[in-house]
Amino acid sequence: MVSVQLNDSFISSAPKGRGGRLIYFHIADEHDQIDEGFEELCTTFKESGVQELREKLEEELGVNGVIVCTHSPLNGKLYPLRLQLPPNNATMHVIVVSTSSQGNLLSN
Repeated sequence: MVSVQLNDSFISSAPKGRGGRLIYFHIADEHDQIDEGFEELCTTFKESGVQELREKLEEELGVNGVIVCTHSPLNGKLYPLRLQLPPNNATMHVIVVSTSSQGNLLSN
């Protein structure tokens, strides 16, 4: 499981007045399973690239080497986000997976 040490700047409830999109996220364990007992976390993100989001989440969580994923609407499996986030700054829900636990991720 990803060892998480939240930085002081981390926000666990919906941020207010910061601009950008809200990113809600869960952290997956080594089997890519989400611990439903772990509170969904939230941060504000002003950029549009997945790389920038990955870097921000790594910084806020105090870890290196994560993959930003989402659930496939077809089969519920996790798949990594690529390139750009959806337009219009819509609120997103993502899953953070350690790069050392990529077992069940779809490669496409």
